[in-house]
Amino acid sequence: MFARKLKRCVLCLPMLALLVGLVGCAATPFADRYSPGAAEVVLWGSEAIPIGPGWRFIGDEQVSVRGKIRDTALTPVDFVQTLVFVQEGDGPASILLLSRVVKTAGIEIFVFLGGDKTEIGGRQYRESLYYLSSSTTDPEYRSYLAKASGAGVTLASSYRVRVLDRLPVDTVLTRVMELTPGEGASQLPSFARLYPQERLDPIIRGFR
Repeated sequence: MFARKLKRCVLCLPMLALLVGLVGCAATPFADRYSPGAAEVVLWGSEAIPIGPGWRFIGDEQVSVRGKIRDTALTPVDFVQTLVFVQEGDGPASILLLSRVVKTAGIEIFVFLGGDKTEIGGRQYRESLYYLSSSTTDPEYRSYLAKASGAGVTLASSYRVRVLDRLPVDTVLTRVMELTPGEGASQLPSFARLYPQERLDPIIRGFR
């Protein structure tokens, strides 16, 4: 009898740890990851993203986005947490977005990020270049531009967008977006197109 109870307790430990982690995340506002004047921000674990001089923190945005799973019409809903910074000069402002997505369901994972790589803090990030119109209809990007506009900065008509993204694990995405006034050749894709996902087989899920 004691052995059976002990076994049940041991099996409950991973779930208890997850619940404690979720409660901790919910109790700590994402905006608190940035301290005024700090030269870096930790988005996940000990992985720090440097912040250059001249950036002004204007707050955080939390946006729900729909992902895409290959070979199925199912659309997972993810929650993107983003710190928003602006840099002002004589013309339109530049915008810096530091984002994180953490999946907790254990059903879907992000597909490996291929492409060109660059290094931040000794870790490999995928690097891509796009452009984004300030009149975009994409709900996620529109929310960031509205945040900047609401802070009283002047927006450019379009932005060159440098995207640096990384999967520390297959259920966590960290991303840096640098928006600089200007034009580009390729339009910034939506979250679903940038980050395809797949649903784990039930047998594989059992071993995770």
